[in-house]
Order: sequence, then structure tokens, then C-alpha cells
Amino acid sequence: MTKLEDNWLLYKRRDLSRIADAVLDRSSPVRPLTTSLVGRPLFVNSTGLEHAALNQFFRSPTMLARADSTQWRYAHSLRVWLNFLDLVGESWDTATAETLSGLKDWRRSNPDNPKRITGRAWTTDLAAYFVFYRWAASRFGVEGPFSGEGGASFAEEMSSKRFATNRVRSTDVKWLTPAAYRRWRDIGLLGFDRDGVERRRWRHRSEERDQAFVDGLYRTGLRIQEWSSVLIPELPTRQEMRRFHTARLADACAKGGVGRDYWIRSDVLGQIQTYVEHDRARAVQRGRASGLYEDLPDLLVVDHAFEGGLAEATDRSGRQQEIDLNDLKPEIRLSLCMRGPDGLEPLHLWLNEDGSPRRKRAWYQTFLSANRRVRSQGIQGLRCHPHMLRHSFALRWYAVGKSAWENRISHLSDWERRDFRDQFGDTWNVIQGLLGHSSVETTRNIYLEPFRNLSTALLLEQVDDDDFAQMQMRVLSGNPRVADDPLRQGGAA
Repeated sequence: MTKLEDNWLLYKRRDLSRIADAVLDRSSPVRPLTTSLVGRPLFVNSTGLEHAALNQFFRSPTMLARADSTQWRYAHSLRVWLNFLDLVGESWDTATAETLSGLKDWRRSNPDNPKRITGRAWTTDLAAYFVFYRWAASRFGVEGPFSGEGGASFAEEMSSKRFATNRVRSTDVKWLTPAAYRRWRDIGLLGFDRDGVERRRWRHRSEERDQAFVDGLYRTGLRIQEWSSVLIPELPTRQEMRRFHTARLADACAKGGVGRDYWIRSDVLGQIQTYVEHDRARAVQRGRASGLYEDLPDLLVVDHAFEGGLAEATDRSGRQQEIDLNDLKPEIRLSLCMRGPDGLEPLHLWLNEDGSPRRKRAWYQTFLSANRRVRSQGIQGLRCHPHMLRHSFALRWYAVGKSAWENRISHLSDWERRDFRDQFGDTWNVIQGLLGHSSVETTRNIYLEPFRNLSTALLLEQVDDDDFAQMQMRVLSGNPRVADDPLRQGGAA
């Protein structure tokens, strides 16, 4: 099989003028391009014609409710599908299960493909195809390559031998113990060497910011998109006597569009406060000096922010309006500012050194750089990526939950323990809420099976128990998918 040609191109709708310029010199007739929904994925072929079905799909409620990152991940997967269909001479509405199996072979195992993908990447592709063809079945009556039974779930389709890959397991994730996380953070972000001594030539002007960000990911369990989009007014006020503070994640920034409460430890809030007063303040000064904020094309100045997320704002034309921060997506939040005595300042919590709001993708580079620093100290097998901290958050609560559970039911008989589980098994939903999962099965099957029969209040009380580290190591000893601190001596946590 020859390589896939880029017959189908993918644009953002804000790029319409660039698309028109690209096809002006083509002899084929060009149908006028749709101008609605700027920023959404737009499929155009090499002759300038839109793909009607896919462009309708990305304008449908099915996709409008999904995060921007999900939309673009699906769009890139569907672009590969279209180019593959052109190669084998089939149409999107006549493709069969055999066609999709052919794509699986090409993407996963064909030696003629120089860019074969992992099983996890193939699962992501399948999710995009599944959602599109479920929509197409209801909209056009197109069955597509999946089961003709509309009630079949994605999990059931994945279990099919036609599409499944034996290289992906729902539990095939990695976690860091607290000791491993601290070692990675201290070497990768805070400038220490493998012996715990600060390196002499360490120069990192964003150290306060990076520490507050990664500790926040690890301590809250938020996804990177969620934590990187937080605004200053959305942070709770730190109170010295409280160990945990409740915050609210905006609907527009949460996966699936459903916000929730989450909890921030007092020491993490303290780190954020230090960052705001030092690193962030200096970054804001740089931004003002360069005129960065005055030049924002979509500038929206928030004059007053009220409890609950409502705010009064003024746009560049001077028009005043009421907005709800809860409804503002991450991209829009980048243009929000407030006006203080010294000038404009972003509402976005996390800023680059030049004062500009820090986008989600920039944080991946922070993790890559930290991993390189850890390797430079001769430490093998200790690396971290953002979602690993979310899994590690779940791991921590697993150990706490197991400790609290064992302490409270050790005196019960086997049947009494079973009865206790039957009565309080719905507390799985508490942990589901902590992680923000739409399905409790995700909590059970992917993020461990850790939290049965515990309430949030009990967990919050137990999380800093003095015996936690020792107990956790007993629980996790020998688990090959849990990364511990490789420099740990003699079993001490």
C-alpha cells in the first residue's frame, strides 16, 4: 500500500481567507465556504470543496458540547480516515467494518507505513469514528463500519475482534508514590541534584510558578486543561486554620462541560499566593511595559467579579455587558483582564515570563524539560507527564482509603464486612466526584479500585496521617506499574 495522500485538509474556520487564497488558482469549481462558527474544524479537499457531512457533524450539538481539545483530536483522526478512504476508493457513507479493519492494519502493523501508531492512539481514533458514525446513523441513516445495533456501546465495539488491540489495557497506567513525585519535582523543577543539594548554577526564573502548578495538579487531581485555565477570582481565599479549601471548576473548562467542586490544600494555596506576589507580579510588569494587554485583539476588561462567577465587563468598543465566568472556555479566558491602579492585568492565573497567559500546551514543555533534568542526574525510570499526577492523586486516596477502612473494620467478621460494603458501596460516587468522572466505571476500572465505603470528610481527615507513607509502601510493594523513588534507601518513605 502506498502512503496516504493529503487529499483532505483541515482548517480552523477563522482561516477562511487563507483557504480562499489557497484555491484561487485551481481550475475546479469552488463552492462558497461556510462562514459560521469561527474556530471550529473545517474539512476541505484538495479542490476546495467542503465535506458536507463532517462539517455538519462538527457544528452539531454532539460536538459543540465537547472540549476544544477533544474536537481537534477527533478532527485529526477523521482526516486520516478520509484520506484512507480516498486511497482505497471508498466513500465515507459506504465504508464497512472490513474497511476499518484495513485502516487498523495500516495504522498499527503494516511495515510499509513509516508512522505506525500505538494501541492507545488507535483507541483514540476509534472513539472519533464511533461518535461520528453514531451521529451519521441518526442524521443520514448511514450504518458505517460499526454494529448495526444502535445501542451498542463503544466498549462493546472495542471488544470486537475486528477493531480491538491487545496492546491497550484499561489498567495499564503508571503512578508515582509521594517520595517519587517529590524527587522528580525537586530535581526537575527546583534545581536540586540527586543528593538533595541545590545545584550551584541553577537559574530558573519561573520556579515558584512551576512548583505551584505541578503541586496543584498533584494535590487537586484536576486535568491539565482544567487547572491551566483557572482565573484569579475563582481561587478561594486562604484561611490559616483550614487544611482544605473548596473551589469551583467552571463548566466551560471541565471535561464534558460539567463543572464541579474540588479541594485545594492550604499549603498549595500558600504556594500560589507566593507565586502571585512575586513571579507573577514581575511578569505582569513586563506585560504592561511592552503594551501587551492594551493590544489584545479580543480584550475584555472585567470591572467587577461577583461571587458565583457573574461579572461586569467592558469590551474594546466601550460596550458594557454581564458575563458568567462559568461559561467562558479556556480560549476566551486568555483575553480577560482587570484594571488595577497600575494598569491592566490578566485574570488568568498562570502567566509566561513576558506576562502573557500561559496556554495548556506550554505546560507539556515544562514537563519535558523537567524529565531531561532528571535524566541528566543519571536517574533512570523516573519521569512524569501531567496526567500521571492525576493518577497519582487517585493512588494517594487509595492508600488513605485502605488505611481508614482497615482501621475501622478490623474487628468485624467476614459477613459483617460484606454487609458493611453493601450498605455503603455508593460512596464510590464520592470519589467519582473528586475525580470528575461522568461514569463510576471509569473510577473503578481505570484509576484503581481504591475508595469503597469512604466519605469525603473522612478522606480529608486521613490524608496527612503520620503513618500514611509507611502504609502506602506496604500496600504497593512489588507493583510493577507504580514508580517509586529509585534513590530511596532501605524502604524508608
